[in-house]
Amino acid sequence: MKFPLIKDTTPGKKLLIFMLLLIFGLIFSSVLGAFVVMVSGGGITDIYNLQIAQIISQIVGLLLPAVFYVMLVKEKPFNYLGFNKLPTWSLLGIVAMYTVIPFLGMVNDWNDAIVFPESMRAIEEYLRDIQVRADEVINIFIGQGSLFSSLMIVAVLAAVSEEILFRSVIQKAFIKLFNNPHIAIVVTAFIFSAFHLEIFGLVPRFILGIMLGYMFWLSGSIFPSMLMHFVNNATIVMLYYMNTRGFIDIDVEHFGSTDNILVIILSLITTVAIFITCWRLKTKRMSFRLKQNEME
Repeated sequence: MKFPLIKDTTPGKKLLIFMLLLIFGLIFSSVLGAFVVMVSGGGITDIYNLQIAQIISQIVGLLLPAVFYVMLVKEKPFNYLGFNKLPTWSLLGIVAMYTVIPFLGMVNDWNDAIVFPESMRAIEEYLRDIQVRADEVINIFIGQGSLFSSLMIVAVLAAVSEEILFRSVIQKAFIKLFNNPHIAIVVTAFIFSAFHLEIFGLVPRFILGIMLGYMFWLSGSIFPSMLMHFVNNATIVMLYYMNTRGFIDIDVEHFGSTDNILVIILSLITTVAIFITCWRLKTKRMSFRLKQNEME
């Protein structure tokens, strides 16, 4: 099979194709998920239905539209998606997912404590209700399901589908549109965070999106950001799982929060230092390869 499947597409046509595929995927996945619930005869909070609905949402709603889009308009789909060799230095991104926890905890506490003006109090209550329901679904999903199924669906599948859609496709498109990777990374991170529809977790997820975006841009491979995304989600799954099984007793939503300003500042500095180190290692590696090519 020769790619792209559609020849000579203009930027406008590419955008239209992507939007149609994504909208269709999101709508079809919702309808299919509702159909599964109806056929199974169980309720929407039935663990089996929740798992199937999540799998359908991730694969049909996010992953397939992104993959089909790239196959339709790009010459080398898998290379474009970032299925390239993982640089060893990019594994530092996994470390960064833990060093950033105290800083993210502070940001999360601030974001969660936001109070809307009196005139918008009804909107705030509605948004907080959405957040509560989302937390309840997570508790059911992880509390009633096995650890393996929770890790596969919430950590592995989500990391693969969301990184391919947001980093491999959307971020790359914005880099070309803005001709500035930094603006593209920030805009993509905001869309990534807003997509989850959790306004009281918008800012910390936005910061995580920036971290994932920079690692993808620096490494040129989708695997580092997938691993970072997986580590973040897997950590949450493990905490929820141990909490619901009585192994620990902590507030998972505010995990890592601290009032120690020194720890928070150190968390931010260490995380930024990791990305600066990755940047320098990448530059050093590129210079080395350039010298090798000149010598040849």
